[in-house]
Amino acid sequence: MSSEDTAKSSIFIRNASVIILLLMPIAALGTRFGIWPFTIGLLMFAVSMLGSVLIQITNAIWLFRKPASGTTSALRWASLFAFPPLIIVAVTLTNMSKGYPPIHNISTDRENPPQFTEAATQRGSDSNPLEYSSELASVQHSAYPDLSTVLSNDSVVETYEKALALCLENGWDVYGKSPEKGLIEAVDTTFWFGFKDDIVIRIQATETGSKMDLRSVSRVGVSDVGVNANRIRQFVASFKS
Repeated sequence: MSSEDTAKSSIFIRNASVIILLLMPIAALGTRFGIWPFTIGLLMFAVSMLGSVLIQITNAIWLFRKPASGTTSALRWASLFAFPPLIIVAVTLTNMSKGYPPIHNISTDRENPPQFTEAATQRGSDSNPLEYSSELASVQHSAYPDLSTVLSNDSVVETYEKALALCLENGWDVYGKSPEKGLIEAVDTTFWFGFKDDIVIRIQATETGSKMDLRSVSRVGVSDVGVNANRIRQFVASFKS
């Protein structure tokens, strides 16, 4: 290969790395705004990550052979542009290694989980079902044994108002409010892909005050890689603080 062909190849790789970098936000935002389904968005995202890995491997081999200075500059720029997707690859592999179970329906009360009343009107026909089975409860208990009912010395009314304020503070879209039943229903939307997870909060009276249970369910996907459990943990931590 002539030096001119080599230079053109390095420039091609640099330009390809720019496209791969831009493909990440395009894939996510296209999904969020409904331009294409989430399956297409995730496929584009996967192509971006795979492309970044291939570019980094190609550049490492090429740079090891000490090419001409002009070629080296283009390859280094290509490695720089392909670096952000590579970080996503590393984070994804790290999450996969944690062994999150293939569940997306999490409740603080596994025996009698809070029930949605308004979510059916918000979720599409292709959304995940809302049923919470004993098998699911067993898997959840093994994966997230720390999640449990939150006890409070406050009255039902006080706990309800505090929980509702916290929902709004978190930026959740509250679409169901029933103070008399002690129920709050809301949806949390992810920033990039616009994935929606429905949340129901149930508040009941106790002899010493009240108790609160939360349930968070993803509309799409199989494994939530711990997102719903972490959402509940963060909410409970904020509520207690």
